[in-house]
Amino acid sequence: MYLNFLLEGFYTHLNDPFANHYSQPDEDGIVIYTRINAEKGASVRGLNFELNLVPAEDLTLKTGFTVQSSLYEKVQEFDEKRFLRSPGDYGYMALDWQSVGNFGFSSTANYTGKMLVPYFGVDQAEPNQGELRVSQRFLEMGLKLRYDIRLNGATLRLYTGMKNIFNSYQSDFDTGIGRDPGYMYGPLNPRTVYVGLKIGNQLK
Repeated sequence: MYLNFLLEGFYTHLNDPFANHYSQPDEDGIVIYTRINAEKGASVRGLNFELNLVPAEDLTLKTGFTVQSSLYEKVQEFDEKRFLRSPGDYGYMALDWQSVGNFGFSSTANYTGKMLVPYFGVDQAEPNQGELRVSQRFLEMGLKLRYDIRLNGATLRLYTGMKNIFNSYQSDFDTGIGRDPGYMYGPLNPRTVYVGLKIGNQLK
């Protein structure tokens, strides 16, 4: 049995951190994003936990979780000190089991907490001003099954699986001619089923 546990705190001070400046929409509703240096600094601080567990030769578990705060020293756009698109908590999990015979099983999970996301679409009270929205939480899980066939020193691996099992996906995409194309966050792909094969002499 192998066990590795890590608990650490972190603090980083940023001088001249990057920040976004948003222009007023023009007559066509176009908003220009400009990357600038904030007038004062910023800090990122938090707590990180990681666990690596191997209870048996054929079973491995890795997991981690982070809670953090990311703040500018001076308010930025939307009168906000918090970093945009930066979740306050996030984590991961990876499980792998080489089961009976040539069968194998693995599972992964990624958790993303709430974050502030700017929105400049028409679906708001004052479309010319933009607004900050709070995203939902996401838990993106995946499963994979594999079967190995030995072939004269090489291995043919057949596998199938599913990504984002719970279809944890952004539910409020903007639509229409006046939509905000930058209003996107969370997992990149919805629920996806896949199959495939690999061949090689050092497959893991």
